[in-house]
Amino acid sequence: MTSPGLAALCALWMLWFFLTNSAASCKNLLLATMGEDADMKIAPDSFSAVPGNDAGAEDEAEDYLRQKSAGNISRARDLGERYAAMLTREVSENFDPWPAELAQELHAHHRLLLLTYVVNRTLAEFSPNSILAQTALNVFYSELDEKAPHLDRYIRDMASYSLYVLCERSHNSHDDEIGKIYARLCADKDNTQLMDEGNRYYRKYYAACKELHEQTRYAKV
Repeated sequence: MTSPGLAALCALWMLWFFLTNSAASCKNLLLATMGEDADMKIAPDSFSAVPGNDAGAEDEAEDYLRQKSAGNISRARDLGERYAAMLTREVSENFDPWPAELAQELHAHHRLLLLTYVVNRTLAEFSPNSILAQTALNVFYSELDEKAPHLDRYIRDMASYSLYVLCERSHNSHDDEIGKIYARLCADKDNTQLMDEGNRYYRKYYAACKELHEQTRYAKV
């Protein structure tokens, strides 16, 4: 591969990595072990604490063990499973069979992507810390990979997902802007009915995800 080609590939990888981690507001978290303890993260949330900073890694490990001892890791994993079940239920109730017509498939695609975004957003917003947020998110995607692999192309559409992230990070961001993004992604950016539909789905999913999170009842550590 030529140097320009390699540079472009590296740039794309870095964009994907940034968007993936920014979406959950849990940056630079790396898996440490297998099994249940695969939820443990040894890398910190800040670029100031990089591998080699033993104190930072020890703090993360100790925090993980405290959360696990209090039962919070188990609660986070259960939350991730419930979020995954909510998404698959949305598919079975509304998209069975999956739409064959292009416009309807596009709407279905972006309803699932919007729900995925809301899962990420509520975890980032309400989780007591990044370890529990990332644990729940790991299980959410793992459950979908195992039980609904055919949905992968829709829920991991990072180019489209990034528009919601950029909206959220904008100083002018408002929840009603979600509908505009949804209509744009459905290839009809000036369609006010689609804007209203996107806003309606967003509010519905946000309320449902928030309720599930509140039911988790993490123990104070």
